Amino acid sequence: MKTKTILFGVVIAIIASLTLSTAHAQTQEQPSVKVVPGTNLNTIKVIYGYSTDQSVEVKFFNADGLIEKDVIKGKSFVEGFIKPYNVALMNGNTFWIEVESPQLIVTYKMVASKTGKWTPQLETTTYNYSLFASR
Repeated sequence: MKTKTILFGVVIAIIASLTLSTAHAQTQEQPSVKVVPGTNLNTIKVIYGYSTDQSVEVKFFNADGLIEKDVIKGKSFVEGFIKPYNVALMNGNTFWIEVESPQLIVTYKMVASKTGKWTPQLETTTYNYSLFASR
């Protein structure tokens, strides 16, 4: 009888922990950012997959520093956005794109190919979650 009680307690504990972890995962949806080559030469697309009412900044850098910054207002999109950019005026063979929101910062290195398309290479992803304590 004691073994059945212990086994029943273990099963209940496993079910409770699975339920709590699933609920936590659903409330902590992680934003997703992708940079992909566009369909036309010298174009790229920034894909931001997350619903937020806060602004997202898309910054373009070269070796000398910031070239351009675009701010997408949070109220102008629902559940993310896809935004094309013309990068024909980027000098050199490499530049960086940084997508920043209050939830994360993602940096892509863009390398020119011989075909005129840009190849994105993910460099860093940093999530900005507030810390909290629990008992």
